[in-house]
Amino acid sequence: MKKIKPAFLPAILILCLLIGSIGNLTSVLGVPALLVVVLLGAGLYFGAPRLDHLSTRQLRWGIGLGLLAMLIAQVVVLHVMPNTVYHDPYRVLSQADQLAAGHMTWDITYFWRYANNVPLAYLLSLWLRLTQLVGLSTNLSVHLLSILVLDSFIALALHTIWQLSQRASLLVVAFGFFALSPFAYTYYLQVFYSDLPTMLVLLIIIRSLLNWSQKTSRQRWFAGSGLVVAVMLGAMLKPNLVVLLPALLIVGLILARQHLWRQAKLTLPILLIVLGFGLSLPATKVFDVAANYQPRTAFSFPATHWILMGYNQHSNGGYSGKDVGRAIKQPSQADRQRYNLKTIPKRIKTLGVVGVIRLWVVKLGIVLNVQGIQRWYNGGFRAAPSWYSNHAGFYQGLTVIGYVAATLLMWGALMLKLLRWRPDLTDPHQILALLAVTTALGYLAFHTLLWEVEPRYGQAILPLLWVALAAIPRQASQSRPRWANQASLLSGATASLVAFGAAGVLGAQLPQKQVIAAQRSQLSVQYHAKPKTVTPGTVLAEVVDVNAPANYFSVQIHAGSQVQVTLTNLATGQHYRLTMAGSVARLHHQLAAGQYRITVQNLTTRGQQVDVTHTYHYQLAAHPLTVNGQSQPTASLIYTCMQR
Repeated sequence: MKKIKPAFLPAILILCLLIGSIGNLTSVLGVPALLVVVLLGAGLYFGAPRLDHLSTRQLRWGIGLGLLAMLIAQVVVLHVMPNTVYHDPYRVLSQADQLAAGHMTWDITYFWRYANNVPLAYLLSLWLRLTQLVGLSTNLSVHLLSILVLDSFIALALHTIWQLSQRASLLVVAFGFFALSPFAYTYYLQVFYSDLPTMLVLLIIIRSLLNWSQKTSRQRWFAGSGLVVAVMLGAMLKPNLVVLLPALLIVGLILARQHLWRQAKLTLPILLIVLGFGLSLPATKVFDVAANYQPRTAFSFPATHWILMGYNQHSNGGYSGKDVGRAIKQPSQADRQRYNLKTIPKRIKTLGVVGVIRLWVVKLGIVLNVQGIQRWYNGGFRAAPSWYSNHAGFYQGLTVIGYVAATLLMWGALMLKLLRWRPDLTDPHQILALLAVTTALGYLAFHTLLWEVEPRYGQAILPLLWVALAAIPRQASQSRPRWANQASLLSGATASLVAFGAAGVLGAQLPQKQVIAAQRSQLSVQYHAKPKTVTPGTVLAEVVDVNAPANYFSVQIHAGSQVQVTLTNLATGQHYRLTMAGSVARLHHQLAAGQYRITVQNLTTRGQQVDVTHTYHYQLAAHPLTVNGQSQPTASLIYTCMQR
């Protein structure tokens, strides 16, 4: 039996996950999250043998009913707590809505700057057109798409984990991670963006390679076709999927060195993956033509722009508004490229060897941080229910503890396996595990050593880590004491008490800026979104549901605009005058729960500009914007109501 010693790549991944674990424990909720991990880990250790004795019938019924309950809960969340999607996902959604309505124009500079989101906008527009044929609203269509992609990913992940491990206990744990943690009910459910489709694509790619050598010719034809399409779409949606190529090269070299290349029979699937990457380039051009998109290099950023931000120590290698502003001021893409190539070496030199290594560690901690899953691209709920707003600290704390604990528990189980693993590459499943580990390291290296970072980026490796956890062989199980079942139940119950108790006590110490109601979706002035010109005497009005007490209200108007903005309590008739501060009209006053009307009036003798978000079919808020009494259901002011 051929072995690889030492297990170098697994050791690097262990180090990365350790750094990520420390980064996730830095908040006030870190200690209770760690305690929950320990308790759940102990409970699973003692309870695993009992779970492994579940019959296939019991597993099917249990998982099936659990997934059904998850689906019901997802529908309830989307109905009760729709959020206000902002930043990049909203711009993609807005453009898709526009294309689906037949307006094949690109009116803001965003897509000229970030052309990688053009295919996503076009594909989303095709989905909206399809669902319009059966009478679905755009809002319902987007929610349906989120559920389909998310639940397909979860179901496929569970099926893959079972195929690789044949362990009931691991399948139950995976179900708990996906369906009982915030994973299925927060960012991936409430915001449709490229992150989740990328994870699904990665899972499909890995599944296509599963047991390839044992497939029949017919099975290989279907799997190969799906592999090419998955790689092509994945490369179009997220170009960083290219890290799969060096990962395949590394695994191929290891197999060749062990004289196992022919036995693995991976030549054809690797060629198909390369073909998929090759087809992504002409396919992108086809999508551009179909969407009537024409790149403009005067606005586009070169790839070095993200490398430049990746070595900005002031932003810890993340998004830098100053770097973006400076790039915008450059007259051409060539000038931006020259500036970047000149500045990047200076930044590295200023950091020095120690500074660069420190920055890499910080970036790795950021890219693997999952504490903010509820906040990713979520501008706040449109009108949070009172039961949520009145106990927001508790729910937010529970969300953080829940997902951090679930993530660290999975990482911990994987690290223990990686620590003892010496890959036996005569086993196709272990080849798959090695590819998953190598690809995960590729993603982490790409963002840590080269690119800019955001916490969302690290989630791309989630399906890879689960595949590795399931595919690496289990060690011989040790006997458990007679009281193991009771210890398992006690540990689980204690973990729940710790999570709920810590969320209640420490949740109050979380940042207290709680969004009560909001509509923050907009195309943004920085991307040359056009404001609405309000003629003299025009009155804009919009009703807002405020379901809990608040003490701050703001309405985005426009820089230099001279309009009068008031807020009226519809139950009492009390008026509040908002004061201008830059481009925003603000009110600092205690507001009781109830319905309020925002009124924007142009009392001057000339036109005034007001930032209004307008779509074609996507409804932004619960109540329409009215202009001189005329209702516009798909238009809205940009406002935020908070308890600060």
